[in-house]
Amino acid sequence: MRGKRRTILWIAVLLGLGVCGILVADRFLPSKAVRTLPTGAADIQEFYRDHWNGDFVRLVRAKIPESELREYALKVGAKKVVTEDHPAEIISWSHGPSWWSPEGLPRYCSSGPDQRVLVGWQDGYVYFDAAAW
Repeated sequence: MRGKRRTILWIAVLLGLGVCGILVADRFLPSKAVRTLPTGAADIQEFYRDHWNGDFVRLVRAKIPESELREYALKVGAKKVVTEDHPAEIISWSHGPSWWSPEGLPRYCSSGPDQRVLVGWQDGYVYFDAAAW
């Protein structure tokens, strides 16, 4: 009986440490959207909001050369080129903090039934917008 209690205690402790580790990593490690920015990216800003039901919005803005935009979009999974000729592909940008101000259409996107990723470029900044619902 004593051995069974000890085993259950160890399992509970390990599970608790695992959950704490995940929470700490999520809080202090940069997101994939930030980690995949080009090496020389500057003025990086990130906003994240989630809800109890799994919905979330992640917004990233960073100064990068326009020549590196396509490679960044591919790394974050936004492979489809957005054009004005394809209105079905046009998805509006998420709302965010005061520094978040993309205008016009995104340049790249990917979407599914319950999520989407948008990548745009404006005035020297890349705009990354991921949302799930």
